[in-house]
Amino acid sequence: MTVHELFARLSPAETSGVLEWLQENDRPAYKTCAGFLATRRKLRPVFVERKPKAERNAWMAENLGKPANGDLAAEVLQSWILGAQGEMVCGFLDMLKIPHDGKGLIESLPAEPPAAEIASAVEALFAKYSPTAVAVYLNLFTSMGMTEWPHLKALVSTDPRLCPNPTNQ
Repeated sequence: MTVHELFARLSPAETSGVLEWLQENDRPAYKTCAGFLATRRKLRPVFVERKPKAERNAWMAENLGKPANGDLAAEVLQSWILGAQGEMVCGFLDMLKIPHDGKGLIESLPAEPPAAEIASAVEALFAKYSPTAVAVYLNLFTSMGMTEWPHLKALVSTDPRLCPNPTNQ
């Protein structure tokens, strides 16, 4: 699943939560994102900035779910995962014994751990964290392109919990 498809599958409440987190915790990134989205739609950024918050976030969410804005959707979701969900990211990396900087950032990805370890780590995430956060994180993780992890990719593509869908939530 592409990042824009992932964003488009989140419920309105979830996208609102992601965008509100970004606005509260990384205001420059939020403003830049809104500005880029406006420019790409041939609008002046001030047009978007002046919208009421709920309306602006709904407009941004709709546009982040479009293929042309996949790069912005990826930036927004990565910021949210590493910021708001950092404990989950570090926990997953720790369970798989992958060295990281304590904030969830890694320099290089090792060879894929055994499938049973991956499945166990994924189940532990679902037991402790929001299903949406787990789904977003693991979809982003498999789309990084740093190395191939066929077992995790297969799990992400076949486990219905890892494919956010507002109609199932």
